[in-house]
Amino acid sequence: MLTKLIRGHECTDRPGVAELLGRSIQTVFNLAADRAATGFPEPWHTDTTGRGVRTRPDGSKTGREWYRITDITAFKPGYLARAAAAGQARSHDMQLDVEPDALLDPAAFAKLLRITRGTFSRYVDNSKPTWHAYAVAARHATLDGHHLIARAIADHGRWLIVDGPEEFELGPDIHTVFARYSGTWQPSLPGYTFTMPARDALTTLLAGDDFYLPPPDDRQTGKGGIRRRWLGASAATFIQHRRGSTSQPRQLRPAAPPPQP
Repeated sequence: MLTKLIRGHECTDRPGVAELLGRSIQTVFNLAADRAATGFPEPWHTDTTGRGVRTRPDGSKTGREWYRITDITAFKPGYLARAAAAGQARSHDMQLDVEPDALLDPAAFAKLLRITRGTFSRYVDNSKPTWHAYAVAARHATLDGHHLIARAIADHGRWLIVDGPEEFELGPDIHTVFARYSGTWQPSLPGYTFTMPARDALTTLLAGDDFYLPPPDDRQTGKGGIRRRWLGASAATFIQHRRGSTSQPRQLRPAAPPPQP
């Protein structure tokens, strides 16, 4: 972090502020652009000479902004608290009127989440590739060193997995999920090769840490496709711990590689 003593005060620039707040430079830019609403401090000093200085339409000059570190440290606790509150799900800390062993259909689950059925359907569509990748790794494959060898059925150039009442293809969507864990599709296996032992690469997926919407606890073949239902306990856990208020699932994170010796 770059610091500079200006008129007796230790100061830093916007990248330094981002480091102090643990946020991106773009976030700092947004905070500064809406000071009246965010309470972001005014700069203690603004460069008017040197590299990066630009001329405004009124002829004045402006450049790098410097902020007193004491101002930023005073701003930080309140800002982080507000950001955390804004990032909570709409359903956070709500009282749930649901029995743990009750089976919820999509409409009932969506109602608990206070979202539309259409939004819930997007949750399901965005979650399916990860559910399927988990099913392959946990139930329909052998993890052998750096390889995941899938127990798949060959069908006219496709590789199919039959998982209970559901059948799906080892295709681009699932390849993309495994690629997040460094897996490369190898049709000759059939399966995936990883840059580390497959079980280590897939640790968070196999532990269930990388699900957005939890996999259904009950699946049955029904009219128009698979009928999915979730236990009340699964829904309650998801609601109390899910991140953010957006209607789109969070980006799944790849498994972190082990430290190199």
